[in-house]
Order: sequence, then structure tokens, then C-alpha cells
Amino acid sequence: MNYKIEEKAAFAVGGYLQEMPKIEKNENFYEISHFWSNLTENKMNQLMSVTDGTIQCLLGISDSNKAQRESFNYLIGTSVKPRDIKMDSLDLIQFPVSDWAVVECVGAISAGVTAVDDKQPFEPNTLMKSKMQMSAPWNNNGLVENTELPRVELYPMGNMESEDYRCELWIPIKKY
Repeated sequence: MNYKIEEKAAFAVGGYLQEMPKIEKNENFYEISHFWSNLTENKMNQLMSVTDGTIQCLLGISDSNKAQRESFNYLIGTSVKPRDIKMDSLDLIQFPVSDWAVVECVGAISAGVTAVDDKQPFEPNTLMKSKMQMSAPWNNNGLVENTELPRVELYPMGNMESEDYRCELWIPIKKY
């Protein structure tokens, strides 16, 4: 697993939030893929109209790392300035300055979404596999996951079907 530890400045994300059931105490990849595949052009345009460009990607935000619950929240969004968000149309999550384990994921990620659209079983994509195989190698360095903050997925523009597509998973960490 390729990762690096980085401090990130405070940022905010505005987007569409959905509560999802967990499966065997893990994220429900089927529901997440379905949520992405149902994102309409109007909703995408709304997100792009409020982005501040701080993070040049679409973002997936998951709080499935929080205390044991039967469900978790997942947000599809973009970086924003909080004052630009109309609270009746988009949900807002604000992140303080914090340290992150930035995990690079290389490979096609659209296969899961396509299978969901076709109502077919699917193999987990490269990002899903990274989430399932988290062995937290940074624990040896006196760091643990900061479960007070959700995880962040970064999806840059590009061909998501390409074996060379690169996206990132940011895992909030703190010293123990």
C-alpha cells in the first residue's frame, strides 16, 4: 500500500448526503455505487457551481469509521467556501487542520458503478479493495486513525475505466 502522511489545511465540503446501512460492520459498496450512478446532471452542475477549487476533484466522504452503528453517512461533494452554500440544498462538512494518511489507489474504479446500474454482482474496484485491506501501517509510527473525522475519497477528472486511473483515500490520523 502506497501512502504518505500529510498535514492538510482546513477545508469544507458541500454536497449530497445519504444515510446507508452497513454490511457486516463495513461500508455498503453497493449502495455507495448506486448513489454515485444516480447523481443527475443537474446535481453535478449544482456541485460544480459552488466549488471553490481548493481541491480539484469530486469527493466522497464516509463516516463509516465512527463508533459502531448499523448505518453510516456518505456525501458526494466538492470543496466549497461555507458561506457559498445554501443549507436547504446541500449538506456541509467542515474539516479542521489535521494530519492524513494519503493512500494512492491506481486502477479502474468504474466497474462497480456499471455493475450496480445493471443490477449485477461486481468485483470490488481498486479503491474498495484499499478500504477493505486497511492494515494501518502508520500505527508503527505512533499514529492511529482519528475517528472523529470522516474519511475522504478524491476522484480527479479522467478515465475511470483506465488501469492507470489514480484516485486517493485520505484517512484522518492522530498521535496516540
